[in-house]
Amino acid sequence: MTNAADVWSYIWGNSLFSTKKAYCQLRGSSWSHPVFKWLWKSSCQHKHKAFFWLLCQDRLSTRNIIRRKKIHLPSYNCVLCSHNLEETVEHLLIYCDLARECWGLIGLTVGVYPNPYQIFEDFRVQLNVPFFMEIVIIMCWSIWAVRNDVIFRGIPASSQRCLAIFKLNFGLLMWIAKKKFFPLIESWLEQ
Repeated sequence: MTNAADVWSYIWGNSLFSTKKAYCQLRGSSWSHPVFKWLWKSSCQHKHKAFFWLLCQDRLSTRNIIRRKKIHLPSYNCVLCSHNLEETVEHLLIYCDLARECWGLIGLTVGVYPNPYQIFEDFRVQLNVPFFMEIVIIMCWSIWAVRNDVIFRGIPASSQRCLAIFKLNFGLLMWIAKKKFFPLIESWLEQ
């Protein structure tokens, strides 16, 4: 025992506390898909980012999740198509006929991949613009909004309604997007 004052030191070898370093230490060295980095660096509103994060974690309140929580509904099928398929995140936002049509309206072709992350990577390649993630997030949000309008408001689903919601939200994005992207966003919107 010495008369010297006690000194705090942390596992990362520094006497200064850092929330980031503590989080990294607790989390360990787990790998996460780049889509999460793209998501949090996007210029979207926080509500869109939180929505998309839930989507990527398969935590959106789709009928599939409701069934897994043992909540009774008359049907667990997708309300946007007539294929009598269960409404999962992937089906609703990617493979549903209406979703495919909506993606097609902005020039994207939906391929068949083993996981949704590869679909987002493919969208990135197809779009080939630095603000691709904003486009993907807002289109997913628009399809989700159309689905909710069908369920809660009785408004019929249409790809044109989805496109209108997309244009409205993407227009709002212009207010918070990085200024260097303005010319690219405007030229993309004109196409």
